Amino acid sequence: MATTIRGKWSGEGNRIRYYDSANNNETVKVIADVFFSDDFLGKAFDVTNWWTALDVSAAGLTTPVLVADGASGLLSLPLDATSEVQLSGVTWGDHRPLILNQGLVFEARLALSVLPTGAVVFCAGLCGDHNAAVNTVAESIWFRADGSGAITVETDDTVNETSVIATGVTLTAGLFAVLKIDCSDITSVKFYINGSQVAAGTTFNMSQVAALKLQPVVRIGKEAAATTVGTVQLDYIRAWQNRA
Repeated sequence: MATTIRGKWSGEGNRIRYYDSANNNETVKVIADVFFSDDFLGKAFDVTNWWTALDVSAAGLTTPVLVADGASGLLSLPLDATSEVQLSGVTWGDHRPLILNQGLVFEARLALSVLPTGAVVFCAGLCGDHNAAVNTVAESIWFRADGSGAITVETDDTVNETSVIATGVTLTAGLFAVLKIDCSDITSVKFYINGSQVAAGTTFNMSQVAALKLQPVVRIGKEAAATTVGTVQLDYIRAWQNRA
């Protein structure tokens, strides 16, 4: 069988990028000064070295947990039908070493294994300091889904805000997708789903603070008591940038 791993010179910061052409253009490796990758392969979710778990629920119902024997490593971010405020997710606990204007790129492979319903909101991407109330996060660059599998994108640098722009892509429950954010031009951030640019007709300007410090975030939550549900299965998070 012919290999599906290919390499090319990428416009994302002028780097050599290796990708899997048979699996939604998933990034395998990038020749970059700084490269982070977590495939969630451990036998327990490690919140000591990298991650801060987001768990807002009465009884630990939304604690991120590794899927037993999950193929290639899977982290589940669950909500359930308990009528309460809930949030499940991961961040770096407001440790923000990723720098916007250093050719920063974020990529994640994930599935909405249970599609969001009602007022449940899913987000995946980059942010400044985290806040449980999704619309009050001051700085954000992320993919989003509100109450369904329909994916939108948005950016906010506290001055330039571009909110809930449709991508034309709707995720099917359980079907994995590769989501990528390219910040190599901070005046025109670009979003990709499975290797294809989305929302290309909109300019996403994040130039208010060129050296803005950011962290990765994947989260799903409901901010008012409701029986609505949703679950994310997260396969990997990768990010890379220049050293300076």
